[in-house]
Amino acid sequence: GVRDLRRLERHGEGSGPRVVVTITGDVDVLRPSVDAACFRLAQEAVTNALRHARQASEVQVRVDGDDGHVRITVVDDGRGGGAATASTPGFGVVGMAERARLLGGTFDAGPRPGGGWSVVATLPRRVVAT
Repeated sequence: GVRDLRRLERHGEGSGPRVVVTITGDVDVLRPSVDAACFRLAQEAVTNALRHARQASEVQVRVDGDDGHVRITVVDDGRGGGAATASTPGFGVVGMAERARLLGGTFDAGPRPGGGWSVVATLPRRVVAT
């Protein structure tokens, strides 16, 4: 869950970019499915950044909670043109989008202006009636 996100942090030792995790707002009491999804979404986005972000020095993971939603944002500062910027998303991106939508949330992923990649998922704290 959200409490486990700090396990994704890397401090730049060895090769690869640094991974920084920031958690703000109210994320203490989440539905178990939302709590688990926050971790899995961030984990997949970080894994993709570590694999595909060319010349990235940092990956930022941010989780923000408010009364109605939890927002997970993962961005890297890599250069464009790598596998992550291909026109057809891989199964990881498709799986992240499906996970967010199954919980009644939204999902967006794509290149950032000026370079890098961004993944943003917003999940409702409560069950969404369908």
